[in-house]
Amino acid sequence: LEQLSPSFSEGRAAAWSGMAQSMARTMDDLRAPAQTWGSDIKTYEHGKRHAVDAALVTGQQLSLKSGAFQYQERVFDPVLQRYRDNNVEASQRHHEERERVAHLNRAADIQILREQPFHILHGASKLEKLAPGKDPMRLGGHGTLGEKERSKHGKGNFPDTAVDYNIVSNIPMRDHHWAREDERPRLKEKSPRDRKVPAFLAKDFDIVNNRYSDNHSEKLRQEKRVHLLEGTDKHLKRNFFDPVVGRFIDPAVEEKVKTVDHAREVEITMRAHDKVPPSYKGRQTAAYGITSHEKHDPDLLRVYDNLENERKDRYKNRYIVEHNLHAQDIKGDHINQVRIMNRVAPERYEEQKKRGYDIIDGKAWGPGAKEKHFNEAFPKTRQTPWEKVEVSRQYRESVGLPTGVPATSSTALNPDQVSTLKLPADTIQASGRQKLESSSSAQQLRRSHAPSVRSEASSMRRSASAAAMGGPPRMGQTPYAPPPPAVPGSPMGSVYSRPSRA
Repeated sequence: LEQLSPSFSEGRAAAWSGMAQSMARTMDDLRAPAQTWGSDIKTYEHGKRHAVDAALVTGQQLSLKSGAFQYQERVFDPVLQRYRDNNVEASQRHHEERERVAHLNRAADIQILREQPFHILHGASKLEKLAPGKDPMRLGGHGTLGEKERSKHGKGNFPDTAVDYNIVSNIPMRDHHWAREDERPRLKEKSPRDRKVPAFLAKDFDIVNNRYSDNHSEKLRQEKRVHLLEGTDKHLKRNFFDPVVGRFIDPAVEEKVKTVDHAREVEITMRAHDKVPPSYKGRQTAAYGITSHEKHDPDLLRVYDNLENERKDRYKNRYIVEHNLHAQDIKGDHINQVRIMNRVAPERYEEQKKRGYDIIDGKAWGPGAKEKHFNEAFPKTRQTPWEKVEVSRQYRESVGLPTGVPATSSTALNPDQVSTLKLPADTIQASGRQKLESSSSAQQLRRSHAPSVRSEASSMRRSASAAAMGGPPRMGQTPYAPPPPAVPGSPMGSVYSRPSRA
């Protein structure tokens, strides 16, 4: 038992500490996530085995009986703020008025005791109703209140001040005083007395007893100090330098000599620094303090900064070249995509457009609510012979070649200068709209001019690709459709302006 008693006491202490910890921690703390998985398991075990919810040990919550609010409203009107019974209301008002008057009386009594018994503005007595015609300062009491009445003719009149003038305005009492003019103190003229010097003060030292007549000890101490100062001056003039210690006797002279030596050492250092060759002066740490960061040579630091910036620019050129190569790759990819799209025959998409409806769901093409939007194809329509001739003529005019002369070896196009040119989006939409209007199977699309979102986006992509490729246009391509030829001798105008026979 003696061996088990320490362990038993330790177990009891551990149990008490665990219970105290359980009571200190709330359920919200136990539900909070722990830092590690092991701590989370321990917290879960503690919450299930040892922790006690606070709701289990609290008493029953107070409840309000039904009809309590209705009973109070029947007794007291919350809107008018009065009791519904007139007798109860009258007694309550009488009680409130009595308490209010009593509270104000107690406040007035406390104010009179703590403050002056008269008004500080007009001087009227606050106790006039209790003691009419009496001096409030002579009504008895304690503290500053007196017990006897004041009298103008007393046993004596003590002066208020020792001077015969007002200390605030420096004006005589006969002109500036609180009393009436006949009761003011009279000014008494005072003439100063003649100053007389005693005979024994003419000579302050007695030659018989060698003592000063007045303040002998003070004057003797002063004389001793003067002798000491004179001796010090003579000593400093004769022995101004101590050869044993190696310094001047006077601290001021010692400090001046140290300053001169320091300035001489600085001068020698600067002269030696100027004699150093420029190739030895290139240390960056010599231009500033590595601890205080104080600049000694701003020009050298500026040179180092310029060299560092040039080095950074040289390294930066690598990324610029890589960016340019990446831009060229993107441009090449765009050109390849445009060429792939141009190799697609446009006739494969015209049949579905000429049909006028979708063969899957049977909905007609158009912008209506019950119609289906038609997405234009990316491949452009083939050029007519007339459009190819117009493109050739315009290119010759742009490069300065005569239009009637055929292309020879000297005027032939250089293959490196030939690039792909895409038609603008408005031309593609106009050509597609013209074909739809000429179709007899799609009657609802003839006068529709609403552009599609997909066709506009595809036109913008084709225009951006063509702008990225650059270069002169190829032969046989034109940025817009040429005007249709007119029929000679016909009043109907051009071929395409005639009304449709359908």
